[in-house]
Amino acid sequence: AAQLGTMQVNNEIDALKTFGISVVDFLVLPRFLALLIMLPLLTLWADMLAIVGGLMVGVWVLDISLIEYLIQTREAMGWNDLAVGTVKSVLFAIVIAMSGCLRGLQSGRNSSAVGQATTSAMVTAILLIVIWDALSTLIFNQLGI
Repeated sequence: AAQLGTMQVNNEIDALKTFGISVVDFLVLPRFLALLIMLPLLTLWADMLAIVGGLMVGVWVLDISLIEYLIQTREAMGWNDLAVGTVKSVLFAIVIAMSGCLRGLQSGRNSSAVGQATTSAMVTAILLIVIWDALSTLIFNQLGI
């Protein structure tokens, strides 16, 4: 939102339109695709680091054997957990990208409007993530996933 808002202030978006370049294709789509690809990968990376962090605490602090930790982790966690987390991260990527781009393109033409657009994008994204998280949790629970 901040970058698109700043481009709005500097009339760069108007210049793109003047040259006949689609703002959505040139500015929104790359951000959308980047988040759509990277957020699920970051989620899987964070999941892996959480398991490794739990392993380190379990083995070094709680004196659980490495084999026992791995067995218990495997029993407690299934592939469905990773799949649900990945699907949710895709939904969240869509929400984050759309709210950021929408608020950035709606930004006013002064520097204070850029700050307001950025704040608005954050609030919108957080609110929609909470709503989508609750809805997707209900749906996944109803489906037994």
